[in-house]
Amino acid sequence: SSDLLILLTIWGAFGYAKQLTYGLGVTHMSDSVSWAFYIGNFTFLVGVAAASIMLVIPAYIYQWKPIKEITIFGELLAICAVVMCICFIVVDIGNPLRFWHMLPIIGTMNFPLSILAWDSIVLNIYLLLNLLIVAYLLFCAFNKKEYNKSFITPLILLSIPMAIGIHTVTAFLYNALPARPFWNSALLAPRFLASAFCSGPAILLILFQILRKTTKFEIRNEAIWKIAEY
Repeated sequence: SSDLLILLTIWGAFGYAKQLTYGLGVTHMSDSVSWAFYIGNFTFLVGVAAASIMLVIPAYIYQWKPIKEITIFGELLAICAVVMCICFIVVDIGNPLRFWHMLPIIGTMNFPLSILAWDSIVLNIYLLLNLLIVAYLLFCAFNKKEYNKSFITPLILLSIPMAIGIHTVTAFLYNALPARPFWNSALLAPRFLASAFCSGPAILLILFQILRKTTKFEIRNEAIWKIAEY
C-alpha cells in the first residue's frame, strides 16, 4: 500500500509540474467545469476536517473514556484534512507565488471585505488549534502525566465554533458567485454542516476498522457505536 501511495504521489508531482509549465489549461477546466477536482476535493476535505469535534466533545467535555482513547486520531485526521485543503487551494490558483496574497499583513487579503480572506483565516486558526491540541496531548502521553484541563478545555471549546466556521464561511464563499445560481441558496451552509457531520464520522469509522485489523491498538466497540450514532 505504501508503494502505491508513493507511485500516486510521483504521478501527481509530474502532473503539477506540467501545470506549472503550461498553465491551468492542461486541467481542461472551463466555464462548464470550473472547479473540477481541486475545489471539489477542497469542499469534501473541509467536511472531513470537522470529524475531530465529534470526538473531542464526548471525550473532553463529558469525559467519556472509550472516546478519549482514540480522540488523537480524529485530531490528526483534522490536521491532515486542513493541510490538504490548503494544498488544493494552492494548486487551484495556478501560480503558487500568488499565495502570498493570502498571508496576513504581508499580502493583500482585502480583509474584512473578502469572503476568501475570512475562509483563509478560519482554516488557519482551526489548523493551529488542532496542532496545539495534538502536540500537547502527545507531550502529556509521552511523559505519562495527566493533561491540564484549564489549558486544553478552552482550546477544545474554541475549536468547536471554528469547525463550524470553516463550513459556513466556505458556504458563504460559494454563495457569492453570481455566475453559479445553483449555489445562491441560504440552505447551503446548513447543508454543508449536515454533510460534514456525516462524512467526517464515516471516514473515522473506516479508519478505526482498518486500525483494528492491522495494528494492536485497542479500539472499544462502545466508541465505534457512539461514532456510528452521529
